[in-house]
Amino acid sequence: MAQDVEFSIKFTDPQLKSDDVATEVHYLIEDLRDLDGMSQTRFEPVSEIRDVAEVRVGVTFAAHSDLLGPILRRLRDRLFYNPIETCFRFRISELALQIQTYQADDLIGFMAAAQSGLLFAPERDYLAEAETYSRTQGELSPTELDNLNLLRQRLGITAEEAEVLNARAASPYPTKADKHRHFEDMTAAEFSRLRAMDEGPPFAPKDIWPVLQELAENLGMSILEAEAIYQTHRQRYHDDITLKTEQTTAKTAENSRLSAEAKAEAERQKQVQQVQARLNQYRALCRQTMANSLYPSEFDQGRLDQARRLWDISADQAVQLETEVRDELYGGVASAAGVDYNRLRDLLHQQAWHEADMETEVVILKALNLDMQPVTAATVERLPAVDLATIDGLWNRYSKGRFGFKAQQQVYRAQQQIQADDRQRWVAFEQALGWREAPSFFFRGYKPYHDLNFSLEAPPGHLPTWRWCCPSLSDRYKINPEVMAAIMQHLNDGMPLEAVAVPALDTALPTQLA
Repeated sequence: MAQDVEFSIKFTDPQLKSDDVATEVHYLIEDLRDLDGMSQTRFEPVSEIRDVAEVRVGVTFAAHSDLLGPILRRLRDRLFYNPIETCFRFRISELALQIQTYQADDLIGFMAAAQSGLLFAPERDYLAEAETYSRTQGELSPTELDNLNLLRQRLGITAEEAEVLNARAASPYPTKADKHRHFEDMTAAEFSRLRAMDEGPPFAPKDIWPVLQELAENLGMSILEAEAIYQTHRQRYHDDITLKTEQTTAKTAENSRLSAEAKAEAERQKQVQQVQARLNQYRALCRQTMANSLYPSEFDQGRLDQARRLWDISADQAVQLETEVRDELYGGVASAAGVDYNRLRDLLHQQAWHEADMETEVVILKALNLDMQPVTAATVERLPAVDLATIDGLWNRYSKGRFGFKAQQQVYRAQQQIQADDRQRWVAFEQALGWREAPSFFFRGYKPYHDLNFSLEAPPGHLPTWRWCCPSLSDRYKINPEVMAAIMQHLNDGMPLEAVAVPALDTALPTQLA
């Protein structure tokens, strides 16, 4: 059955000034009124004379004994955060208790006794002493157990009851190490829960220290030790949060950087595509203006210049595109020797076969830097393969495969399959090309150069002639077999033949030298 408890609380700290004491009394009353069931409690002031003036230094009040625990806890909390020397008096019926202290831990024994319901029973005194011992060392020492045994006898408590009270005082964790270990585990669990919540939607964090402080009180641990454990875990938690924030910030920055780089690259690709599209447009216009002529007309050239400016194409780019299109449409004029093959292409495009044959001699001698001197077996090897391919490609294109070096190689390969003797093979080769007539007893078969056939009616491979290796063309077109062999070998090395059809030959032609 609940009883009334009389409370008297007086601030005794000599360092406090009169105004400060009055302020502390005011806040004390406000703190107590905030407790459930205390709003209607009547508080009477405790006053004393200081410096001729009456100063309020404390308060008295009465409350039901079931409020004793919450009141003691509130008083304990005040001392913890504001350690002021204070005198506490409690009275129930004929039992009176008094303590004067500024340390919160000194009120823990009173709180435990109040929570046990034994504050005003013989067991109360025994339990309070046992809890005091337990909180001091965390467990009961042999001497403390002997002291408790003497107290048990004075209070008339049986050994069995004392053992139960000892276990109660020690809680489920009898040793100090057990208490610390359990409190450590619970603190870690609380912060683990906070970490798990951090992974979810944002939330307003709740201070977990009050509930951990209550656990420490229930375990009978020192509040300072419990707070030290709490602060250690709290620091780890905040370190984890800081690290996670830094990692998130770094990742966000990296994603932003990558996104910016991706946007920049996308913009660059877009610009490249736009430039390429304009170049493709200009290339198509070049094809249109050069469809029927090697070079655009004056009107078409004006169109190209206007398009180049409109599409922001440089003059060098325009020249390069025009050259590429002209080479695609009319044959390339590449040269490793720096020779200009444009005139040869122009002549072949006009099908001016005779002039083109003479121009072929000019460009070959330029490529060999012979200054109009005939090519010999020793000098022919210096003719670059690129230039050979250019000359052959132009002749092949404009004769539709009838003329060119490859056509001559094919004729020679056919003679190789027929003639075993080298000298006979070269005679048959020249006859097959139409460069030489059948020899007789009085006529060796050589033709004058001007009697050669400069038309598409000529035999396959007839052009271009090899006049560039003839010492003289005044009376006849005659090539030294040694030079012919060197030329053919160089052609085969620079432009090896693929498996192609061999031109038809007239096998009835004579194959004996006259």
